[in-house]
Amino acid sequence: MNYEKIPKELINTKYRKEMRNNSKKILKRLERIMPISSVHLLGSFTTKKKRPADVDFIILVQTKDKNPKSEWSVDVSFAPNNKFGKSTLEDAKKWMKQKYGAKKSAVIRIK
Repeated sequence: MNYEKIPKELINTKYRKEMRNNSKKILKRLERIMPISSVHLLGSFTTKKKRPADVDFIILVQTKDKNPKSEWSVDVSFAPNNKFGKSTLEDAKKWMKQKYGAKKSAVIRIK
């Protein structure tokens, strides 16, 4: 992956450098276990927002799926298992309730 493509003005604070470095580590680990075709950086991290909440990627993977019209996607968020991660999870729960309604949505722990 070519992190030099990220404009320097987007990596202009200690906070943004830490976000980039942590996301870089996650992508390297993912690259070891899945065949990644391309990675696209998007979201608030690509803007001049002072403190983006996260780094968003769309990762296109090579699959063994024989159907060329296969349609699927998975949203995944990675956060450290600490106070920040728990806060991120709580924010997601609130967002789900606001978007879908308290009785029509759920966050289900599967592990």
